[in-house]
Amino acid sequence: MKKRILLPALMIGALLTASLAMAGPGGFGGKGGCNGKMPGSMSAEHHEERMEQRLEMMDTLLELTDEQKSQIEALLNAQQQRRQQLHEQMQASREALHATKSAESFDEANFRTKAAKQAELKTEMMVEMAKLKQQIHALLTPEQQEKAAKLGDLMGGCGKGRHGGAGCGA
Repeated sequence: MKKRILLPALMIGALLTASLAMAGPGGFGGKGGCNGKMPGSMSAEHHEERMEQRLEMMDTLLELTDEQKSQIEALLNAQQQRRQQLHEQMQASREALHATKSAESFDEANFRTKAAKQAELKTEMMVEMAKLKQQIHALLTPEQQEKAAKLGDLMGGCGKGRHGGAGCGA
């Protein structure tokens, strides 16, 4: 009986510790900007480290096969490249929106156009995250999918990232 309680408790503790570490400085919740990057952006090395940690945790909790690990790693790499493109577009859009807002005379139509573009980019980012979650889910066996769903429920939905978006990936 104790083993049935101990293992999930340890897994939850590990996941919570990892999520707290990600929320701290340098993680997704961190405040960047000192190095010229937009706040919350990660270096390639940091992304690689985070991806490895994420894969290790998924492997431990879901007992992934080597093929699943390599497929998930490829999905995460492709998603990171797309996310970086979207981040760059969002930064340019934010700067254009700020410039329009700070102009001598306020052009509401222009501001609305730029705000709509910003919203479109945010929506695209959310769609990318949802697609990634579904793609990873499709790689899992029914047993792994069930375990991932249970772990997500234990973690309070697990999909609550920095702004309420998907955070688990599985």
